[in-house]
Amino acid sequence: RMIRAFLLSVLALAAPFLFNGVAQAQISVSGTIASDTTWALGDSPITVTGNVVVSSGVTLTIEPGVTVKFDSGKVLEVEGTLVARGTSSDQITFTSSAASPAAGDWGYIKFEDSSTDATFDGNGDYASGSILEPCTVEYGGGIGDYSTGQVWADASHPFINNCTIRLSATNGVRLNPTVAFKFTNNTLDSNSYRGLYAYASQNYYNVSTSAGGTITISGNTVTNNGAGGI
Repeated sequence: RMIRAFLLSVLALAAPFLFNGVAQAQISVSGTIASDTTWALGDSPITVTGNVVVSSGVTLTIEPGVTVKFDSGKVLEVEGTLVARGTSSDQITFTSSAASPAAGDWGYIKFEDSSTDATFDGNGDYASGSILEPCTVEYGGGIGDYSTGQVWADASHPFINNCTIRLSATNGVRLNPTVAFKFTNNTLDSNSYRGLYAYASQNYYNVSTSAGGTITISGNTVTNNGAGGI
């Protein structure tokens, strides 16, 4: 019985993800997410013990109220789609797993160029694609320098709305938009470098200037950042 119990415990700790896209009783994650997956409130807090990559064509959905804790230096890289939609009463939190958290404890959430861009309907409301709202992201920025951020959109276009992004060891947010992009109603506070560092140059990314689109940065509150606001 003792051997069987030990084996079951090892299997539970080793199983990094979810079965059939439904969250199981597992709170530690690492590695590649290769099929559509949900991180459920019933499994919160979820601890990222190794780097996590959401594969191209795959969607990771995080339910309202979930807390995601990152071990030292760990990152979440999105090559597919990240849908993290909290509510005003049940925000999603990305934070440090340390007992006494500090800026730079973990790396970043990065939306790669291949990630699924947000789309909007005729009224300008979110329709599909990668999104963060409302979320709190804190104590990251431990990888990279002034050119990175704890939330990093690298030639990609997630919709970031109603989020609090604070206490990063580098920029709160780094944006490299090339076409239409919306960054609205966020609070950027007490980040070590800038609250928002945006570099919008289509030629830099070898993207045709005919791609067009409107970059919207509005309604944000930017305070107490070490090297300036935006």
